[in-house]
Amino acid sequence: MGKKVTSAYTPEDTAKAAAINKWLEDHEQSKAWLCKKSSIPNGTLSQVLSGKYAARPTRQLNTMQAVLATETERLDDGTPGYVKGSVHKLLSVVCDRTRKHQNFGVITGYVGVGKSRFLKEYAATSHLTLLIEVSPNMTPGVLMTELLMQLNNAIPNGLDRKFRELVRVLKETNYLIIADEAENMSASALQRLRRIRDMAMIGVVLAGTGKAAGLIKPEHGQFDQVRGRVGMWPETIKAISRDDADDMARAALGMEDLSDEVLATLWEYSQGSARVLNENLVPPSRTTGWAPCR
Repeated sequence: MGKKVTSAYTPEDTAKAAAINKWLEDHEQSKAWLCKKSSIPNGTLSQVLSGKYAARPTRQLNTMQAVLATETERLDDGTPGYVKGSVHKLLSVVCDRTRKHQNFGVITGYVGVGKSRFLKEYAATSHLTLLIEVSPNMTPGVLMTELLMQLNNAIPNGLDRKFRELVRVLKETNYLIIADEAENMSASALQRLRRIRDMAMIGVVLAGTGKAAGLIKPEHGQFDQVRGRVGMWPETIKAISRDDADDMARAALGMEDLSDEVLATLWEYSQGSARVLNENLVPPSRTTGWAPCR
């Protein structure tokens, strides 16, 4: 007779794994997302949640539960759902047209207007979209490695081989590359990105503050070849609209009947900044029980 296999899972472990899987399903989050949040390797996390981990999984399950508890508290404290306001509508047009016409698009806005939030939402909901969150002085090697990783592609050694591989994989596709905080990219990385676009014939959106515009806009400047390929470049976004702010406040607080007085106060203090509204004003308002002000 074969040796009987004894599970290392206790009933409590099994219940925890089931609860974590349900949370991920209910909140439409992936195991890859939880891997990153909990710093647990992908293979280990998948085995633990599928009940196939050979050792006792309690420590890993407790770590995952702690992560999800924090995320749940953050949601309960008023972190808003995504509101498709004026910024969303404008930037969607830039991204969609840039993908269609396979050229460059430029998005610039003041800090806090919601550029990065939009870009993450767009990348998460639009197929064939690669979002690069540019680190300070990002080099060509780091840029191309990040792109290849997002494509789940093998990463060859050497800058030229990385470049050729990216062109090969992206050519004749409908991919869109978005570089957020593009002003932090090194000049050589931006020029390499331009050549990837030229040879693969895909769209590239550069997003950032006014500093990004200052790098690209001058005629006959260092990035004149990029500027000449820009198809859409709307005016710099300085603030969200009052309607946007009202919709964000209602969504974050879960109250459709907020008074004009409350909405006006939030608008005045936010000064047109989605970040100030969503991160500094609304969560403490909900935590301290501001509901009587309706």
